[in-house]
Amino acid sequence: MSEGPFKRPPEVPPEIAFVSLPVGLAQFHHLPRHVPVWLHRQEAVEKEGYDFTEGARVMEDLLQEAPGVPGAYLYRLFTRKWPLLLTINPILASGRVAEAIPRLVEVLEVDPECPLTCFQLGFCFRATGELEKSASFYRQALRMAPDAGWIHSNLGRTYQALGEGPKAVEAYWRALELLPSDAFVLEQLVALGEIFLLGPVKAGSEVPYVKRADYEKKAEEILEKERDPKALTKVGWKLLEDGLTDQAFRSFQKAMASGSAPTEAKLGLGRAHLQEGRLGEAERTLVEFLEEEPGSVPGHLVLFKAYLAQGETDLAWEAIQTAARLEPDRAETLRTLYLLFKEAGRLEEGVDWFRALAKDHPKCVAPPAMAAQGLLELDRFEEARGILEAVLKVSPGNEGILLLYSAELGKRGEAEEVLRLLEPLRERLPFSLTINLVLAYERKGDRALAKGTLADFLARPGLPEMEKGRGADLLRKLEGEA
Repeated sequence: MSEGPFKRPPEVPPEIAFVSLPVGLAQFHHLPRHVPVWLHRQEAVEKEGYDFTEGARVMEDLLQEAPGVPGAYLYRLFTRKWPLLLTINPILASGRVAEAIPRLVEVLEVDPECPLTCFQLGFCFRATGELEKSASFYRQALRMAPDAGWIHSNLGRTYQALGEGPKAVEAYWRALELLPSDAFVLEQLVALGEIFLLGPVKAGSEVPYVKRADYEKKAEEILEKERDPKALTKVGWKLLEDGLTDQAFRSFQKAMASGSAPTEAKLGLGRAHLQEGRLGEAERTLVEFLEEEPGSVPGHLVLFKAYLAQGETDLAWEAIQTAARLEPDRAETLRTLYLLFKEAGRLEEGVDWFRALAKDHPKCVAPPAMAAQGLLELDRFEEARGILEAVLKVSPGNEGILLLYSAELGKRGEAEEVLRLLEPLRERLPFSLTINLVLAYERKGDRALAKGTLADFLARPGLPEMEKGRGADLLRKLEGEA
């Protein structure tokens, strides 16, 4: 952490040392680049990172001994505002953002130039839907802390919510300059079609990506040179996947003009027509494709979307039901069909349809799961319970079924039943099911076992950051309520 030349002020007590913060972090907290630590803690702080709560106490000691030390003004501001910010953190963590706003305004009265406080106000106003205020506070934070990449990325989120795409793109690009390989920023730029990943993202490695303009140029070169219909078809699907629909369309067309293109080139052409809004052409092309490949589930699904977009409801129902019968355990297809039944007010009919499909395919899990979900929404729990118990005999430990079943049992207060389902699988449950098990222990009054289960889960190596954060929040809540 210590970097760059630093001349220690002579008036500083010998028991106090200094470490340097990254520029963005120092700006964010409205502190000098070099901040005090107790000498005996210097090595640990340089290894583990600066603890601002501990740092506030060191600043107080330093100011008592050397009130005129360089940076004293910012240290005084920090020691006054930091305790206030600490009281606000639990409010934000519990989601009570409206309650946090006036308290954050009070912090700004202490330090009007505090980027951290402006940043938190930007977050709060985005959460309350006051997007113009959110953007204003993020911009104010950036005026004071232009090198804090996370402010740029959050401003990008607010601009997206405002529907200001170009401004969001600009904010994300600046964030990426300051936070190379940041997963969230990269994800947003990919979603906005600004970059394309060239390979898998590996932890700790530089992320391989290319800008859209460069990618389009490379695609044009390939389309110009490539002659092989199989290669052109493969290129077309990749371009379609990356959102370059016009170039994908031309790739499929060129493949089909050869007279020896694979049949999936026609499917790709139909999908490209659909994505470009040429619905009639999409339908015609997809019908032709399915005449050649009647068993293609993707073909029926794309045709379903084409019919739906044209308002041809009966034909759309026929297409998606055909896809479901062809691949009865394809959960995504069945969920879409389930929503169609529900939105059409035909849930009873849907339950019967899924039950019939389950009867025809007794080893499949998705059809009875959809039937059970429908029965739960129709408040026919005992019928749903019978189906779910039967599915678990065919597919023991099925995560989707266990999640649906345990969540419903939890809502009904049947903690013993949740424990019966999940306790035998405790060591290998995913995050969502671990939470259901923890909540069941809590409802039974076994807080120690609830905390132990959650602590064991958090000790697993390689957990995603989101799961670690949410799990740690729940564990703190359990410990706080003990």
